[in-house]
Amino acid sequence: MAGSDQSEGAAAPDTVDRIVADLIELRTSAGVVPYAEISRRIGRRRARAANGGPTQVPARSTIYDAFRSGRSRLDAELVADIVIALGEDEQSARTWKRRCYSVQAANERRARPASEREAPVPEPAVVAEHVPDDAKRRILPVLGVMIACVIIDGTGHALVGTLHLALYLDMIGTAISAIVLGPWYGVAVAVLGTATGTLIHGAMALPFTLVNIAGALVWGYGARTRGTSFSIASFFTLNVRVALICTLVAVPILLVGYHGGTGHEADRLTQTFTASGRSLVTSVLLSNVITSVLDKLVTGFIALVLIQHLRRHGERTGLPLGVPGLSMFRAAQVPSARPRHSWS
Repeated sequence: MAGSDQSEGAAAPDTVDRIVADLIELRTSAGVVPYAEISRRIGRRRARAANGGPTQVPARSTIYDAFRSGRSRLDAELVADIVIALGEDEQSARTWKRRCYSVQAANERRARPASEREAPVPEPAVVAEHVPDDAKRRILPVLGVMIACVIIDGTGHALVGTLHLALYLDMIGTAISAIVLGPWYGVAVAVLGTATGTLIHGAMALPFTLVNIAGALVWGYGARTRGTSFSIASFFTLNVRVALICTLVAVPILLVGYHGGTGHEADRLTQTFTASGRSLVTSVLLSNVITSVLDKLVTGFIALVLIQHLRRHGERTGLPLGVPGLSMFRAAQVPSARPRHSWS
């Protein structure tokens, strides 16, 4: 019988077209039952099985498609219903279903890439000892960039502490790492950079780690939401956004932990506002917004210049291919007197 798992041709693999050919032969043997009649018979059988509940009667076109060659798969349940409608019993229907499932499984195995079908599972010891060369080439430059960024942040701390500047300059390395490597690399550099700042400013610098983390996240995610196209205007806006977010984090720390000032040169501006009759909260907020915007603009564009040097060095060493995000600035131009600037 056509549904008996290819008894006459066991050497040849079963296919969808062979099953369809056997269905056509079965229909012919049953007297070329019309497709509409097969659909009605299936509907009546399903209604009896549902005990009067809702049933789905297959359309005539669905039955017709089941007898069409060149298909990639068959509905095993529908095939079983069809052969029963053509006079086969339940046991024969189960045999037809098994054929459909076997052919489908074989097709899925053939569709899988050869690497998935044949590649042996490596032993754990081998995996633990083997590090791909491209991974090594990526890890070392990333670590190098992060270490350099931490040093840059520490240098900013030292410069401000020595020259008593009204800016902060403690997030240049954080900005570079967040933009070039990603936001969470920037967070790591922000934490380590602030830790170096405690060597200069003491433990007072530790609570402001939250400010630097916020800046790293805004720089990192902000750069990536622009895709691969960036203009000087959009970069300017990104730095201003970083400044405002940092202010929202810094002002509560200043008010709760330090009564509005830490001894930084920016405190002079706070005193000017309070002397004009403004409240302490308003004075701290205004002075921090002003100094933070100026600081993040200077920080952002210094970081941009350093990124260009990093990019040019990377083109000689292969760094752009190993560090995610660096390609975003591959065609960047350092700000100049030209009327338009863009990079991709």
